[in-house]
Amino acid sequence: MNENWREAINQSINTEKLAKIDDINQYVVSSSSVIDSSIDAFYATTQDISNVAKPDFLQQHPSMGTLLLVGFISASENYFRDLFARIIRICPIAQAASSEQTINLDSVIWHREGLVERGAFEHISFADADKIKSTCRKFLKYELKKRGITNELLQEFGKICELRHGIVHSNSLLAGKNAIKLEIPNNAPNQVLQITIGYEQLQECRLISTMLIASFNTEMFEEMAKRWAVDWPQLPSWNSETADVLFEKIWKSFYSKVDKQNSSISTQLTMLQCKNRVKREFT
Repeated sequence: MNENWREAINQSINTEKLAKIDDINQYVVSSSSVIDSSIDAFYATTQDISNVAKPDFLQQHPSMGTLLLVGFISASENYFRDLFARIIRICPIAQAASSEQTINLDSVIWHREGLVERGAFEHISFADADKIKSTCRKFLKYELKKRGITNELLQEFGKICELRHGIVHSNSLLAGKNAIKLEIPNNAPNQVLQITIGYEQLQECRLISTMLIASFNTEMFEEMAKRWAVDWPQLPSWNSETADVLFEKIWKSFYSKVDKQNSSISTQLTMLQCKNRVKREFT
């Protein structure tokens, strides 16, 4: 008998046939999105997640709640990454501000044929309320309203992000630093806290994320419209002949066809009507 004591604790590995990825290309697919706005891309992903996140499913598979929550946060992160890139592409003020920031060479190499602006945010995590605000300030030269709805919702989103940290990095165990930030009392110092996300909690987190994205979208559209009407025309690079084209780019970056179809937009205006109202208010 020649038994190896090292193999007495878990399954043995077949060293002659180690597991490996056969073809990494099978894990990805090229995608040319036809979704015009960042907010509608967010809606599309969160709706897909919600189609799965039914009460019966979560009761049968309780561990899936935490993973679906990560999906909501990922969709939120992508919204910020995508919208920031769109704004830099359009806005000369954001271009001037972002020109002072650094970008990793790997992003430049990969995106050299396009979408370089998006590459600027590949090394920034937007699962962090403070990081969203600081990136907005550094790259877009815009300070979110401190007493605005967006800032208030960012605080709630930050709580979700603290939960996400434990889900992603600790198998849904809440780390001490995250528990402290969430102000959770340590009533059982000899035990760990397990993050559990049921149907009600998932819907609550989805609502926070959705309201945050909608509020941020509105606040940034207001700022971009003001820049278009007031700030850009004062720049040496301004060309009045392209004004209408630029406003159309702003409109398409922010306008939600999903909210339009759901009759969720309180003020129903066409792009032309909105542009004329912006002109009257700021000029």
